[in-house]
Amino acid sequence: MLDQALRKAKWRQHLMMVLIAVIVLIIGGPLAYSGLNQLCGRQTDALYTALTNYHLVAEPNVTVASEMLANNSSFGGNVVTKEYKEIDGYVVPWGTYTSHYSFHDWEMDESFTQTVSNRLDENTDRQQFQNTTLQKVARFYTHTHDLPNEARSLSRLPNHVGEIAVTFSRAVTYAELKQWVPKNVNLTWGYVFNDTKRVALEGDNSGLVENPIGMDLSYDQGPNRQLKDWQTALRGYWGNQTRSAGMKLALKASAKTLRFRGVILTGTTEQLAKVAGAANVAGTSVGVTVARVPYIKPVK
Repeated sequence: MLDQALRKAKWRQHLMMVLIAVIVLIIGGPLAYSGLNQLCGRQTDALYTALTNYHLVAEPNVTVASEMLANNSSFGGNVVTKEYKEIDGYVVPWGTYTSHYSFHDWEMDESFTQTVSNRLDENTDRQQFQNTTLQKVARFYTHTHDLPNEARSLSRLPNHVGEIAVTFSRAVTYAELKQWVPKNVNLTWGYVFNDTKRVALEGDNSGLVENPIGMDLSYDQGPNRQLKDWQTALRGYWGNQTRSAGMKLALKASAKTLRFRGVILTGTTEQLAKVAGAANVAGTSVGVTVARVPYIKPVK
């Protein structure tokens, strides 16, 4: 009788433990699921904010076509970004990037800041290319003496449109810039300073600006319209890193005093070639070029 009573007591104990486990799963499961979703939501928001800040301050003449969640779950997922360049009315694919997030952290795709470098021969300055579409990257320079002036060669490339990065001999305000820009080209982006904290090519002495920080100037979007939002994005992009001299000046500047060290211009190759000889041009670098077609008319 005693053994039977003990067996019944053990069964009751096991049954109670099973019931408790079921109750914990019923109550705790949804709570854990909800908690993971909330944590992932926070990381997703943080990733989107970081991407937005990066797009606003660190992508010369690049437009986001789409930025969407992919493979998302309670434990994490991806944000896929597709970008293009607008070259005087022609749309050119630029890159597709996959950033990651989980319930405890996030990470932007490293390819945003990586380029492929190639030296053709000893007489050719190093050229750089976007790492997925292999489009040529238009680069600014860290100094102003004896610089390449690649735009001159565009006179030998008729019936194309393209983009060039112009490095100025002297930094200019937006008002001065508007007076300087030739009428037959498009002003798309202004270079303000170099982000030396994210230099991809360590020890490189080529004089190239590896990570230009600047502002979208297309469609007459000057500093008057966007400076405060741009400075907020710049703070978010920079994070807790020690602020460089260029960063400090950019944050202190007003719409009238913000200075541009260079610009990205787009237009027909015939018109861009003329910019090479313009006043205050220290050097130029050619970026994307596209053959013209009869059914797409250049903007200028």
